[in-house]
Amino acid sequence: MRRPIAILTLLIGISQPNLVHSQTTEFDTVFVKRTIGENEFEIDTLYIPGGRSSTQVLAGTTFLPYSDKMVRLMNNGLSPISLQIIQECDNTTDPKTFKDYPKFIVVKRDSSVLTIDVSVVANCCHNFLGEAEVIGKDTLNLVYTSYGGFCSCSCCFTLRYKFDTTMEDYYQVLKFVTINGSKTLGQIPKKE
Repeated sequence: MRRPIAILTLLIGISQPNLVHSQTTEFDTVFVKRTIGENEFEIDTLYIPGGRSSTQVLAGTTFLPYSDKMVRLMNNGLSPISLQIIQECDNTTDPKTFKDYPKFIVVKRDSSVLTIDVSVVANCCHNFLGEAEVIGKDTLNLVYTSYGGFCSCSCCFTLRYKFDTTMEDYYQVLKFVTINGSKTLGQIPKKE
């Protein structure tokens, strides 16, 4: 169970230039950390400038909004709904089997929603930033990057990717799914 943020970070003028040691910095990335043990912390939230007039806030596990891959995904008729961890760090997985990951657990369609559950191995203290892209004519490539504090262990997480496929019929019909471009391949069911 995660503990509440124990460190209060004062963020001043993130989208405005900051004066730091007599240097002006316009494009800072700020992170908020939480204490998880004695001399241990994990990164909880990233604040990334989103241009001249806004600031991106990426907290926990989420899709990376408006990256090149995500824009191309939407141009192929798929809209991201959510990315979440549905099974936290499972440290009972035998490390000898880590080579067998990532693994697809569920790939299903409900009306116009495509749901894909995949188990991945990552650092025990990490969250995930996700993207997706259509490669070739019929393959959805899910992308994840783990980030956060560093622990001295790795474990298995199950991630759930959800997409709105309402517009997919106008573009192409996806048949396969892969993760981080790996050879692990899953079958996407046809729309009913």
